[in-house]
Amino acid sequence: MKNFILKKHSFKLLLILCFFIVLLRCIAVIVTPLELSADEAQYWLWSKSLSWGYFSKPPLIAWLISLSNFIFGDFDFAVRIFAPILHGATAIVLYFLAKEFTTNHIAQFLSSLIWLTFPIVGVGSFIMSTDTPLMLFFSISILMIVKAYKSENRNNWLIAGVFSGLGLYAKYAAVYLPLGLILFYTVSFYKKSKIKLFSVLIFLISFATVSIPNILWNFYNNFYTISHLSSNAVIDSPSYSLHGSIIFIASQFVVVGPILLAIFCVSLLNYKSLPKNHTLILFFILPVYFIMIFQGYFSEANANWAATALPGISIISGYYLSSRLKIATITLATNTIICMVIIIISITGNVTILNLKSDPLRKLKGWQSLSNDIVEIVEKNKSNIILVERRGVAAELIYYLRDYDIEIRVPQTSFSPGNHYELKYSISKNESKKFYYLSENKEIPKTMKSNYLIKNITTSRNKISETKSRVLYFYYLEKI
Repeated sequence: MKNFILKKHSFKLLLILCFFIVLLRCIAVIVTPLELSADEAQYWLWSKSLSWGYFSKPPLIAWLISLSNFIFGDFDFAVRIFAPILHGATAIVLYFLAKEFTTNHIAQFLSSLIWLTFPIVGVGSFIMSTDTPLMLFFSISILMIVKAYKSENRNNWLIAGVFSGLGLYAKYAAVYLPLGLILFYTVSFYKKSKIKLFSVLIFLISFATVSIPNILWNFYNNFYTISHLSSNAVIDSPSYSLHGSIIFIASQFVVVGPILLAIFCVSLLNYKSLPKNHTLILFFILPVYFIMIFQGYFSEANANWAATALPGISIISGYYLSSRLKIATITLATNTIICMVIIIISITGNVTILNLKSDPLRKLKGWQSLSNDIVEIVEKNKSNIILVERRGVAAELIYYLRDYDIEIRVPQTSFSPGNHYELKYSISKNESKKFYYLSENKEIPKTMKSNYLIKNITTSRNKISETKSRVLYFYYLEKI
């Protein structure tokens, strides 16, 4: 590889590889028969009403989808098209970040290539999620922090804080940036590091200042996002089980890649062989994993919740593998095969290649067909109000019925709303006089039976896998 990648050509080669990888992933996004996930449909809905925040997430993903819809129109691919592009941009940023740590052009090249072949990046280049823009801003923020640390320039610390604050608009996991920096300063203080308290304060002030619009949005919206985050973390019902921690650790072999994660762990055991300036980046990796392992013990931790550690893993692993090129080739080949399988699955819309008993893609199928069934029913009858039972169904139907005068509603709740649809799309008293009820259960709730005249309209069956169909029952209800 050293002879194949000359220093003067390494960046050009990376750009070429990045272009073709992103292009292939964009093609997969455009031609896939797979429909939007419930989360993607919800982000699309948010994009139609731009704000400084939303029920469960910061606003950047809605802003990006609004931009892509403006450019390409309201199509499934337009919701996702920025995902592979943003991951490609992150790979380029990591190349320049690696340059701040080492002059080894092989390490710089490998750091970017590792990013492009992470299995989670392969999946994240097809599904639009909040992790995707977060990773780009997180990488830019670390780059600016490193530049500020090396230059001891206060203006650079200000810029670093601004970029880090912008990352908060992608996902609240961006708080790991100031956390990592504070920990680094605390540890370095006793070693008389050149990092100054005033520099850290400049960073924190600029970070907080950029975050003010979203903080104010949360304040004026009952801190719904905070409630949602605490609900996800299951703060009210902890389990205190090592099983959750073990599951999280095991999931990282899928997220990072089976060989690459082992390589990263070995590089940590040999951290003394790493250049001294690599110590800084460890503060944006290890705290994230410690917190998630504890979260797994406390209740549960999803595999992607440690995604902010991935830029740092790319840099550390890239440097470690730069002097072990045979191992690097095997590692990258393994992850590349996984990513190619993901692309094949994306393009074909099935997992036949994996020979699985259950189809994990079933939630991305059958929604357009169901929507067609609904249009036929509504055109023949007396209401354009459809009550559904779950957020996921509401999200999908609002998106796939976007061109029709059909209103999707969810049941009213006597408790604090648990999602955006309970907050904004609960059925009103006037709407509840006559409406359609779309249920996954054949039996209608007793409260409805006692208050409504009920007419069984039809049953919708849409195939979502080789062995399963999505079955929903249509009823027409009119108040007695």
